[in-house]
Amino acid sequence: MDFFKEFALSFHPLSEDGLERIFSLLTIKKFPKNHELVSLHQTPVNAYILKTGVIRAYSIDEKNKEHTRTIYTPISTSGNLGALIKNEPSTLIYECLTDCEVLECNYKDFYNLSLNHHEISIFHYKILQSVYIREVDRILELQMLDASQRYKKLQENYPGIDNLINQYHIASYLNITPVQLSRIRKNFIY
Repeated sequence: MDFFKEFALSFHPLSEDGLERIFSLLTIKKFPKNHELVSLHQTPVNAYILKTGVIRAYSIDEKNKEHTRTIYTPISTSGNLGALIKNEPSTLIYECLTDCEVLECNYKDFYNLSLNHHEISIFHYKILQSVYIREVDRILELQMLDASQRYKKLQENYPGIDNLINQYHIASYLNITPVQLSRIRKNFIY
């Protein structure tokens, strides 16, 4: 419960009752590297709070090329929010890039709980707000920063990421080729 309490407080202060109500919906799960939390075209039912490990969300284009949209590191939320809200199949795959430990929550149960408890509703809103801001920031990065600047920002936000996940995944996240990443890394001062 301590981990969840720390996570919750980073969004909105909750009473002990509110914390316990949400905590009762959570299940601690461990998943191995390469496990898909959400598969392509699967209609997801769960949202996740990442405690340890690294998760990515990615799509596959018509040429079978992977495009990493988001990299999640502790402590963050993960799961296909759009598919959860609309109750429709996912267009993204959510994959564990390392062994991961998460708190798993049925989104519909959490949503229903938030409808009946004002403080939980505010907490839910704050999480949605955070996800929105994270996605807008990501779009702006891709539009405004060159590949070297995106790599530098990745290093600042996720120190040691190079030692945790495959360089191919980093290149995909930066929207560059592995060869371009190799050139950038040669010129990068740690």
